[in-house]
Amino acid sequence: MANNSSTTIVERIVIPHTAFAEAEQQIERCFTFSADKSDAEGLAIVGESGTGKTSVLKSFQSKHLPTRSSDGMEVPILCASVPSTPTVKSLAGVMLEALGATDCERGTENEKSRRLRILMKNTGTRMVMIDEFQHFYDRGTRKIMHHVADWLKLLIDDTRTTLVVAGLPSCRVVIDQNEQLARRFLAPVQLSRFSWRNLEQRGQFIAILKAFHKAIAKEYDVPQFFSEQMAFRFYLATGGLIGYLSKLLRQALRNATAENRSAISLGDLDVAHRQAIWANETLPGLPRPFDHGFQLVEDADMLDRVGKIGTTTALPEVPRMRKSRQQRESINSSLVAR
Repeated sequence: MANNSSTTIVERIVIPHTAFAEAEQQIERCFTFSADKSDAEGLAIVGESGTGKTSVLKSFQSKHLPTRSSDGMEVPILCASVPSTPTVKSLAGVMLEALGATDCERGTENEKSRRLRILMKNTGTRMVMIDEFQHFYDRGTRKIMHHVADWLKLLIDDTRTTLVVAGLPSCRVVIDQNEQLARRFLAPVQLSRFSWRNLEQRGQFIAILKAFHKAIAKEYDVPQFFSEQMAFRFYLATGGLIGYLSKLLRQALRNATAENRSAISLGDLDVAHRQAIWANETLPGLPRPFDHGFQLVEDADMLDRVGKIGTTTALPEVPRMRKSRQQRESINSSLVAR
């Protein structure tokens, strides 16, 4: 019978498909040459939510973990996630925390910056990896956090480290609008969702399902995930996003563990799908591909619809009400009176 550790199967498995492996390889090249170059260098990993950007960073970092020697602690890679609406103080704080510093929240902007530079040099940091880089750009106000971006550029220049950022496509705006930052960046690495229409990508998606099946089938009786029909069901459920596939399988394992089951059926996957995948109400007609009555027919319209799973929806603009002349005069009179 499966136990609680079974629910971590999905977290433990890392499947380096082609785009994933290419992204890791590009980061490795930057890291290899980081010690020899005189100028700071940058690389951006860009893609939709759920395409594996964070997994790439974590996977690469796991191969270059901190070590302790007679000279002290060595931290070759500093990996941090950008806070929402970042400031220099908040970003410096999470970066200090990533380096194991105490009192990360203590100090002014300048004090934190000085501590961070000293600590990076003392620990031999060669690469800075920043996740959620799109937080440097506020889509609502279309405002770029220029002060924080300039600070990060100066930090990278001063420490002669390689900067790797990962984020949604909107993060490219931050780099494009900062000429000095853009000059340091190589061509971006794109992580995309898988397409069922592309036979090569379909084959990779099925290969990923095969790897998940191999790990899960050791503890559970499950359908053959990588058969053409089951793979199509999984694709329709996730829109080709690996992050959503992981969520679905993780939920199925949690349910099986909670109910003390050693098998996961098609019906169990249907329940897990409805529990795990956020269905935007603006995307009507999304299928329930694990339902026993679902017709497995490739339909262009359905593929287009599931291809929008995981995308954001723009908020409707609220029309600004023009004030009448009488209202404007009343407001002005009130201001003068004060």
